Amino acid sequence: MRRRLATTAGLAAAGLMLSTLSAHPAAAAERDCSVLDGIHIVAKGGGDQTYTSRNSLKDVYLWVKDTAADGHHVAVRLVTRRADGSTHVWSWHHMYSGQDTEDSWYTTASDPGGIRRVWHEVATFEGNTEIFSCLSEGENNTV
Repeated sequence: MRRRLATTAGLAAAGLMLSTLSAHPAAAAERDCSVLDGIHIVAKGGGDQTYTSRNSLKDVYLWVKDTAADGHHVAVRLVTRRADGSTHVWSWHHMYSGQDTEDSWYTTASDPGGIRRVWHEVATFEGNTEIFSCLSEGENNTV
């Protein structure tokens, strides 16, 4: 599987760019990231959530935007850290509609192993193969 993650410097630059480019009204409160193909931003996405307990989230908001005419589709998912330190990788939410389109999903999450920390992962795909991805800044569950 070919997978490249943006460097810290690239994420910082992309984060700055995203903060100036994002048209989503709640963008300041969300944990977002931009997927780079090495040079260009090819997807953006992220989300937000409300912590209801040490084991559950409500109002989980996920969004993704395809920013490149590259023939790849984009997806977003929730990633959580359990109380024992293991990682729970949730299902991808895929969007296939192409460049300059955006989609969002509302859901909930519950894990009997606990939800100690939350990230949002955004990626581009060629078929079922993940090509490029980014991971938002993590947020601790303080409930």
